[in-house]
Order: sequence, then C-alpha cells, then structure tokens
Amino acid sequence: MGAAQPDWLQNGTGLAPRVAWSFGTDAELIGLEMARESGEVFAVDASGGVYRSGRQGKIEAISRGLHNVRFVRWCDTGEAGLVVAGQNQFSIVDRDLNVVWTSKAPRPILGGAIDAYGHNVAVSLEDGNTVLFSVDKKKLCQFNTIQTLTFLHFVTGKPGLIGAAEHGHFCRHDFEGKELWGEKIWATVGDLSVSGDGKLIFLAEFAHGIQSYDPRGNSLANYVVEGTPSRLSVSFFGSRLVTCTAERYLYWLDADGALLWAAEAPDEVVSLHCDPLGEWFIAGFKGGRVMRLDWESA
Repeated sequence: MGAAQPDWLQNGTGLAPRVAWSFGTDAELIGLEMARESGEVFAVDASGGVYRSGRQGKIEAISRGLHNVRFVRWCDTGEAGLVVAGQNQFSIVDRDLNVVWTSKAPRPILGGAIDAYGHNVAVSLEDGNTVLFSVDKKKLCQFNTIQTLTFLHFVTGKPGLIGAAEHGHFCRHDFEGKELWGEKIWATVGDLSVSGDGKLIFLAEFAHGIQSYDPRGNSLANYVVEGTPSRLSVSFFGSRLVTCTAERYLYWLDADGALLWAAEAPDEVVSLHCDPLGEWFIAGFKGGRVMRLDWESA
C-alpha cells in the first residue's frame, strides 16, 4: 500500500486526481470489483489469490483456495460475491472470502451478476440461456436470448436484469424471465454500467464510442472520446463517468460527456469502478496494481 503520485497522472489533460491509496496483488490481475455501499474492494489474481481491502486500501482478508478464476462479481453491501472459475464452475463467496457453495453449469459460463444486496445471482451460458437463482440455490427463472448475454447487471428498485451481448443484442428481463424490451445494436460491446437508480445505462461500444440509454432501452446520447472505449463505470447518480480505451487512455467525464481529465495509463486497465458520488474511482491494472484515484483531495 502506498500513495506515491506517479508522473503519468500529471502528464494528462485537465485537473489530475491524486492516488489516495494503492496496493498490489501477487500475480497478474484477473478481476476487480467494488462494493458501492461498504466501499470494500475485491480483487482476484492469476495465482488464485482473492483479496478484500477496506475503504482505505488496507488488505483485510486474503484467500488462496480459488483457482482458475475467470471473473468475479460482488454485491454493493460487500456481503457476498460470485466467483466463476474454469469453463463452467461458479461459487458463492462470503465477505471473509469463504466459499459458501459451489456448483457447475451445464454449459460454459460467459457472464454473471449479483444483485446489490447479495440475494440473487445470474449466469449466462454459451448456448444463449441465462439462469437466475437465489444465493440459497433456489432457481428463479431461465430464459433464452438470440445472442448470449456476455454482460449482465441487476437493477435495484423495480427488480430486473439488464443484459448485452458482445454484438447484436441489448435487453431487459424481469425475475420471471419475461423480456421487457430488446434492442438490436450495431456495435461490439466492451462493457456495461448502470447508474444506481437504473435510469441511465451505458455501453462501451468500441468504435461507436460510449452510448447512453434510458431504462426502456431508448438511446439518449453518444459520448465520443479519442480512441476505442473498452471499459467504463458510472457513478451512482450518473454525475460522473470513467472510461478507458483499448489504446490505454483514461477519461473522466461529467454527466454531459464533457472531458474533465484524461491521461495515458501505464498499463492495460482490467477494471474500473466509480464511487457513488463521482469524486473518485478505483482502477485495476493488468500487472496487479490497484489504485484509488481521487479528486476529493486533489
């Protein structure tokens, strides 16, 4: 852990943030999640290490028992997480990184999500089926889409699940599996992020830039940045948006898409997580460095 201020932050455009804290994983970073309510950060590396840090970036728990992890998802309260390992194995893990239970899907898993309170989980399978179930293993529903949903996100308030395929399909389903709406998209998708109230949905659409949508899937605006957006995260109230491009540039934007800060990142960005109020974000880099970049103290 440390708070050294790297040169790359200052060499960009606009008001640069400060490194509030940082820590490193023991091996290449595979996945990174932030619990928006508790402020905890959960990271997994290529050696099978799973880490939980507190609000100040101090490592509070480490597990070495999970191997071949491909991605993780964590609820906002920090109480439960979904860990997908290998082609089709998935586990529910508690905040102390203990495995609560493990199961295997009948087909390879391409996407997953856990709701804000850690009560419900969804996994999307290679054959186009998406399955919703409770964390106590009760199956809620199953539905099929014309394209496999690589990106999934639960909506708070009115229960629902928003999904996007890597190309061609964008939709919302209820907890009974009924499609509330489905849209054709003509872009390849790199990431999906939803505001806390579900009123703003953002897709990183690579060559098409960043596209925002309303809760019914109607297009609202297109944000253009230099490069190819591949990762993004929106604040809880939609006031700030952080994105990175395939060319390794980070951009900090306001609600209208105006550029507030941009810089070339020192390493490939694995994951981004904006804080609820839009004052800072967490960035996880492929080499294993995790940083909180903060404007509150800049």
